[in-house]
Amino acid sequence: MLRSNKYVFDKFDDHVKNKFIIYGDNLEESIQVIRWLYDFNKDKMKLISIEYNSLSEFIYIFEINNRKYYFIAQAYYRNGRLPLGVRQVIKELDKPDAVVYSVDDDKVLMGFEVTSTTMAGNATWQRTGRVINFLDKEIPFGFLAYYSKNDKSDTNVNKKPRVPSKLFVLLFNILSLKYSTPALVGFFEHPDPNQNMSRTKLNDDWRETIFKYLLCLISKVDGDDVLRECYVHMKQYYLSEENRDSSYEEFGRDNLVYLAEENFEYNILEDMKNKRNVPFFTKESIIFEWKPKKLGTYIRNTFQDIKFFQLSKYCKAGITFQTKDLINILEKGKKVYVADYIKDINQPTVILPIKLTKKDSRTGSVIPTDDPYNGEITAFSNLYLQSFSKANIMLLLTDHTNKNEYNVEDAKTRKIYKAINKYADLVVDLDLNLFSRDCEEATIENRARYEDEFVTEDDVTSFFGTILSREGIEPSFLNPPCGSWSDIRLYPTDKYYYYKRNDQRGDIAFYNENDSTYYIGESKKDFNTFKATINDEYEKTILLKNIIDSEIKKQNLNITINYKIFALFKGTREDAQYIFENSKFDIVVIVNEQNEKVTMEVIERE
Repeated sequence: MLRSNKYVFDKFDDHVKNKFIIYGDNLEESIQVIRWLYDFNKDKMKLISIEYNSLSEFIYIFEINNRKYYFIAQAYYRNGRLPLGVRQVIKELDKPDAVVYSVDDDKVLMGFEVTSTTMAGNATWQRTGRVINFLDKEIPFGFLAYYSKNDKSDTNVNKKPRVPSKLFVLLFNILSLKYSTPALVGFFEHPDPNQNMSRTKLNDDWRETIFKYLLCLISKVDGDDVLRECYVHMKQYYLSEENRDSSYEEFGRDNLVYLAEENFEYNILEDMKNKRNVPFFTKESIIFEWKPKKLGTYIRNTFQDIKFFQLSKYCKAGITFQTKDLINILEKGKKVYVADYIKDINQPTVILPIKLTKKDSRTGSVIPTDDPYNGEITAFSNLYLQSFSKANIMLLLTDHTNKNEYNVEDAKTRKIYKAINKYADLVVDLDLNLFSRDCEEATIENRARYEDEFVTEDDVTSFFGTILSREGIEPSFLNPPCGSWSDIRLYPTDKYYYYKRNDQRGDIAFYNENDSTYYIGESKKDFNTFKATINDEYEKTILLKNIIDSEIKKQNLNITINYKIFALFKGTREDAQYIFENSKFDIVVIVNEQNEKVTMEVIERE
């Protein structure tokens, strides 16, 4: 299976200088940030070794400028109390995929979101709150996503890969100015050519400059040159030869004046340094009438004689400069002064349709929903507030009327209310009823989640992944339990298989070319957890084995591939014996930590 049947590591003494912790939603995402930092800075970084503090703390040691630097991958929870600075950037609106924290300086350096999709459709806005947590505190943020990717839910046989919204990219320039802090988009091509818009002309990999900038922050050197390159990429997304006309058509020529300036990348850095927020839009330059999907007739009938506009042809939120007229309509039949709810009746008002519920596709029942609306509130509020800083924000609940039994107050314990609490001045339903926007509960979390120490399935899976990395093996995938993924690389080919959203998924698969064998595994946090579902775990591996086997056979390769199925968990040799006696697994891999050692042992069926 691997070059060794047993791996033993001394627990690493991490009382060292130049120490950085990469906190993440799960360990795979923390590790990914460390790997990309190295991949894009190999001319300045030398990998010395990978060490371990436990099954859930992995230390990557690099040499940078003739000094050792230590990067520790951790999850947000289960490793003891988080530093206050880290807590502050993950609690207010939403948690990002990764936080880069300097232990020596007790300082958060940067945040990251890494998505396995592209920024199209609902995915476009739902993660925006994770960016704002950082920018609010003048901490840079990098958002990494594919240029393009196929939509598995699109049944059109002639479908093209989906590409990011231009308004989404513009948002990051707007946020950079509004918060005087780098907000960076990092697009890169999907490794499967079938997912790319063009199979011949590949785009630049924007991740490179972002991770060069991160290395500048880590090593405390000036990063302005690479930062300017980041903004050149975003500028070219609108104003390259092939994009210019469509960009002007979508936004209007006057609204891209700042971007179109010859020295844009120099100007935006200067404006950030001088905390100068140059508006992207003016009242006169917003030329598009707001035509919200499915709500156009309702808006015209309910708010007669009020003109709403939108920033671009594809903007979900509208703005009106007739706030007094709007308030007069909202106050009819009410015993309160609606004007008391807003910031300023003389300022424009932004209106954003959102939902707090959705219909469960399986049961047909109405259930709460947070995504993508918690991110949309954050995104569209910031898009407008950058240019109209005193604008009022009004949310229109499109799933709530007098005939609806859903109680809007139930949302107050959910993360969507973090965004409502932060941005909304008015929350109104389709019958123009007013609802409270205040909620403290949604921003308060249980300490135990972030302070108790325990081992999870994620730890076990990711620990095994670091061993594969040591062996020079790139897995078809590792499935973090709290993450979503769909792409299985079908080694030894360059093809991929794509899971659908609700498909049952395995945990691990990798191909070892030394013995022409595909190893397919299921992991659990410990033996008792694995034992409780042993038959289901085996069936999942067989399902995945059949998928891989079938897909590879379709390619008519003149090779023979063997398959072996393994179980992975924290346990003992006695536990492994139980698995062999009560299932058909070929191999059991046990991990453990005790007596200042971290171990992994591969046990094959006799």
